[in-house]
Amino acid sequence: MSKLGCKCGHVITDQTDSLPYKASLLRDEVENECWDEVHRELKPLVEAAESGDKAAIAEAFGGFAPWSSATDELQGRIASIYIHRMSNVYECQNCGRLWVQKDASDRFVSYVPEEDAYGAIFSVASGESEKRD
Repeated sequence: MSKLGCKCGHVITDQTDSLPYKASLLRDEVENECWDEVHRELKPLVEAAESGDKAAIAEAFGGFAPWSSATDELQGRIASIYIHRMSNVYECQNCGRLWVQKDASDRFVSYVPEEDAYGAIFSVASGESEKRD
């Protein structure tokens, strides 16, 4: 998604990283499955590293392209798991409406806040995330 039109008329854009009005949602129904998959990806590498078996590492991760490091390969695998399990959520900066991605589709469902205003609820700069007990 690069642009999403809100019902208030504002256009929400997603064309860069670290947006204060965007968040990722990991549904509770798939959380365990997500971490199980990360564990399955990491386990062969950790076991091979603990044993010092470079052949096992190569077998677990296959042949790497010369331009790709083992770290990049592992990061790519974990990022792929993350991307396939997460949904995007946007907060309209004009009216505060939340737009939640429906499954893995390009469809979004909206929810209206009680305050009817932008609250920067996803922004780290709002300070709310630092006030947790």
